[in-house]
Amino acid sequence: MKNNMQPPIHSAPPSTHSLLHVDQLAQDVAPVDNGVDMSPEQAARAVERARLRQGVMHVRIRNFYCTLEEIFDPTLRGLSFVIGTGNGRPNEPGRVIDASPAAVRLGIIPGMPLRRAHRIAPRTRFLPASNERYQPYLQKLRERYRAYSRIIESLPLADVFIDLRGCELAFDSPVTLGERLCAEIAEMGLTAQIGIANGKAIAELAALMSRRDGRQGVLYIPPGREASFVQTLSLSMLLQLRSAGTGIPGALPELAETNETSRAHTPDIEGKSEQADPIAVAEMLAHLRDFGITTFAQIATLTEDGLARRLGRLGGWLYHVAQGEDISLVIPDVPPLSQNARIRFHHAADADEACAAARKLANYLSDRLREQRLKGQSIALILWPYRPQKRETRKLVMGDDGEEMAVTTAEESVGGQMLLSRHTDDADVIAHHSLMLFAHYHREGHRYLQVQLRIGDIISALPTYYPPAVRGRGRPTRKLSR
Repeated sequence: MKNNMQPPIHSAPPSTHSLLHVDQLAQDVAPVDNGVDMSPEQAARAVERARLRQGVMHVRIRNFYCTLEEIFDPTLRGLSFVIGTGNGRPNEPGRVIDASPAAVRLGIIPGMPLRRAHRIAPRTRFLPASNERYQPYLQKLRERYRAYSRIIESLPLADVFIDLRGCELAFDSPVTLGERLCAEIAEMGLTAQIGIANGKAIAELAALMSRRDGRQGVLYIPPGREASFVQTLSLSMLLQLRSAGTGIPGALPELAETNETSRAHTPDIEGKSEQADPIAVAEMLAHLRDFGITTFAQIATLTEDGLARRLGRLGGWLYHVAQGEDISLVIPDVPPLSQNARIRFHHAADADEACAAARKLANYLSDRLREQRLKGQSIALILWPYRPQKRETRKLVMGDDGEEMAVTTAEESVGGQMLLSRHTDDADVIAHHSLMLFAHYHREGHRYLQVQLRIGDIISALPTYYPPAVRGRGRPTRKLSR
């Protein structure tokens, strides 16, 4: 482990970028044993909160572009029209971005060439996309999504995956949370399909079925009911999924697992996972159709080894989804530059209290990194010493934006940072190095008003998924083992 100590940082004002104020931790900052100081009642509430917030919510906006065009031009309601790329003209190369319900009933689907759509329905109206007019609606949707969780994965158009583990709102059940979001989207004039399950793929399947059988746009699959739900569906629904193949069983451990076996399967530095090629998914379904396999229930009767041997890793993923096992994770859009947390004391704290606060901050930031599947490499500790002064003085310092700002002597801070040899999200490692920084900058007899801990150089801690090769059409087929 290489420790690159930097000179003390004097007169540094608190950073406002991605700063998390953990004032509730400062109510009773005392030395803790292994970072655990919760009462039985607090532990029970934390367990119940974690149980309720496990799951992934998928929000799919129906006919997003066409609905907005109908809002801009009410005369389009009920008509057959298409939103296309470029100029949207059917005599030019381009594809269908979105189609109205009336156009879908005529056989036009998104992704279809405009010329083919014109041959199918020559009387359909073709319009170009007005991206400038769509942006305000997209921005409002993103703001609403971020209000429900800090862990979101955006998809093309206005769809999104929301990880409920990052939800800070109070709610009784995931259903009430989904209904609240569905009502807020309806206020914008849009129609949402919301599915909630233990993984992205099953949540998407639930969203696709959320307006069937009289449901009002929200379908929640409780833990233990995933297999019975999936096995009632047709395999053709995989063609509508955007997370097909992204959850590879065994690629990632659970967030609570920290054993060495699970760590051995996780690369040190990973990038964002890739989605499976839609052509590969279509080829897989065509191959299974050759054997008369068209439902998830039929897949559940096969063996995982047989599917993996015939279809590769995508076949293994399909088997696990058919069994109701979906460990696909929500991938945050852009990792934050840093994660920060700070504790303010209501009195002048001594060194023991400051060290206990640093340990609590390390545990808190470690949990934040783990739930967002992030890792950091630089650790910075900033201390605000208590300096009793008879007369308050002010001086100019350089702020984060490079401009001068005035601070009082009571606001002056001391601290530094170190760079680790590898990225980490381990609470013990973060606490160990933050205490090393504290020992380096602490002076005997000093007391402190605030302690801030910052984790920087953050990367995404997810494995890269490579889609399987497309099956060659000239390859002889073999019978699948049951």
